[in-house]
Amino acid sequence: MRVASPFFCLLAVALAWGAEPPVVVRTVPEMAAVGLKSAGKLNLKTVPECSALWASPSMPGVFWTLSDSGNKPKIVPIHADGSFVAASQGPWVSVALKGATNVDWEALTGDHKGNMIVGDVGNNVSRRKELAFYLFKEPKLGDTAVIDFRKVTFTWPDQTAFPDPELAHDCEAMFLLHGKLYLLTKHRRDTLTDLWRADIPVAGTRAVLTKLARFDAGGMVTDACLSPEQGRLAILTYRNVWVFELPIAGEDFFHGRALYAPLSPPILSWQIEGCSWLDRETLLVGSEQGDLYHLSLKGLQEAK
Repeated sequence: MRVASPFFCLLAVALAWGAEPPVVVRTVPEMAAVGLKSAGKLNLKTVPECSALWASPSMPGVFWTLSDSGNKPKIVPIHADGSFVAASQGPWVSVALKGATNVDWEALTGDHKGNMIVGDVGNNVSRRKELAFYLFKEPKLGDTAVIDFRKVTFTWPDQTAFPDPELAHDCEAMFLLHGKLYLLTKHRRDTLTDLWRADIPVAGTRAVLTKLARFDAGGMVTDACLSPEQGRLAILTYRNVWVFELPIAGEDFFHGRALYAPLSPPILSWQIEGCSWLDRETLLVGSEQGDLYHLSLKGLQEAK
């Protein structure tokens, strides 16, 4: 029989009383910032602001990306160098979500069963009272539109002021693990991130969120992605990157073995807001300025 950890027993009691979960703080190594290796350039007409990356499990070498507020409700398939994917009719430029609205698309994820989720979860000044997920099947090569999708809305359960003076209810990172959807918030007045589980109803249009943990990420979280075998979780901020080994069971994601590195993106391309696994030892990182980079895990060091 698996016994719950003392940390999660205390956390359950704290949450039951409405208290914030304790902040998980990891001691990071003293090390020089790691540079990013240029890997390619996105077409800025098609992807004006790369805000997320997700590796397609059904089409090796294909990555999905999207742009945030003010842009069209579409997802874009690319190669790791930013080039278009070839289809029978020519370059596969984009796939529109017909009838969807891009209020502030900031996150993208999916699973190996063909499910994809776009997160309309951007909330720069924590003013939005309703956010949304778009759930659909991953498009097939050459598709130009998704018509069959499901929209599920949600609100942050602990937000009582709009805008929130603490600016702690923005979000740009989400991932699917064992059929469950998780979100990581982006704070603008501190370096913390809150981990939430979003329970999507089988029927209905409203998701229920549960806060699970709070972690000092050392920067504003801009994306997160699971490794191909789903045993590691990479978390990206403007300042650094984390890679956690995930537990076999449970949701204690921040106490396992962790690798860390401060990052040094180019000054003119510093808004790194997308990350995905290129292979087991390399992350693909994208900036809003349209640059793609490789980040080798060999440059990371263990955090305590």
